[in-house]
Formats: sequence, C-alpha cells, structure tokens
Amino acid sequence: MKVVFTASARKSLRRIPADRRAQIVSRIEAVAAGQRGDVQPLAASDISRLRVGEYRVLFAVDTANQVLTVELVRTRGDVYKR
Repeated sequence: MKVVFTASARKSLRRIPADRRAQIVSRIEAVAAGQRGDVQPLAASDISRLRVGEYRVLFAVDTANQVLTVELVRTRGDVYKR
C-alpha cells in the first residue's frame, strides 16, 4: 500500500525530533504493509489513529486505490483539537 502525507502531516513531522520521527515513519510503513499496530478507528469518521508512544497519527485508508493518507501527526494532547 502506498503512503501519502498531507502538507500538515509533513509539517508536523518536521517538528518532531529525528529519532522519534524515524520511529513514527517506520510504524506508518508497517501498518501500510499490513502489520498490526495500535490502530483504532475514530468514532463517526473514516479516519483511524495510530499510537506511537506519546504521538498520534491520524490517517485514512483508501482500499480501492491502495493508499494510506497520513492526515496529521501530533502529541496525544494536541491531535484531537482539530
């Protein structure tokens, strides 16, 4: 499955320390490859969240086109304040 980052997700990733950023990207790629992770769907939405330590990754999956779109990467306290 192809992974696509939105502009806000790329901007969020740039602000994260390099070691944590590598861990987050690795976990996103693992989920895209079909491995399980700490993924939960958000209520009343087509977006899911991936938990990576203190960070949360909000993403949507388009199964028809085999695309995982990363919408946002933020700390747990900030991610749900959309």
